Formats: sequence, structure tokens, C-alpha cells
Amino acid sequence: MDIDMDIKVPRFDWLIGGSRIGGLYNRYFGSCGTDPSKGCFNRKIFNYSVWIEKVDEEEIIKAAAYYGMNSFDNTPKEEIETKVFEFEEESLPLIKQWLEEKRDKYLS
Repeated sequence: MDIDMDIKVPRFDWLIGGSRIGGLYNRYFGSCGTDPSKGCFNRKIFNYSVWIEKVDEEEIIKAAAYYGMNSFDNTPKEEIETKVFEFEEESLPLIKQWLEEKRDKYLS
């Protein structure tokens, strides 16, 4: 089986989730480098997350890149690279590009 190295960024409306009707935003987590049949042992793993935050009533999109076998919550904050993007659908390709650059640099 081939290892999927593609970065997947969710749709804008999916990230917004139920926030417009009193619910919450959705948060997306993904990774590259795991082998479907062998898992992640002895492999370099690239992890990422994309989510929306509200800061002083302004919505922003954040993306994070982190590395290794720890989850986002178990990775030391100083080891997580985070970037802020404009709250607009046009930011999604920019997020994908930034994450691909981080993935390629880490896995090269």
C-alpha cells in the first residue's frame, strides 16, 4: 500500500460548523507518513491542524504543524509551529501551501 502524503484542508463551511447557530467551530487534524498496514513506528510523522478562533470578536483561521508521534495536546507548545490566516475561503489554498512546505521540509 502507498503512504498518503497529501495534505487535506477541510471546506470553509465545515470549519465554521455550528458556530452560526450557537454551536462550536470544527477543528481538523491530519497527518502524513503513517503506513496503513504498519502504522507509524520507525517513521517520521508530520501532523497538522486547522481551526477557527475568535479574537476580540474577529474570526481568524489558524493552522499548526507539529512532528512526531505525540498528539497535538501532548506536544510541547514550543514545538508547534502556528500561523494565522484571514477568515475567508481564499485562505484555504494558502493554508495547504504552507502546510505542504512544512511537510516537505520536515520529511526531506
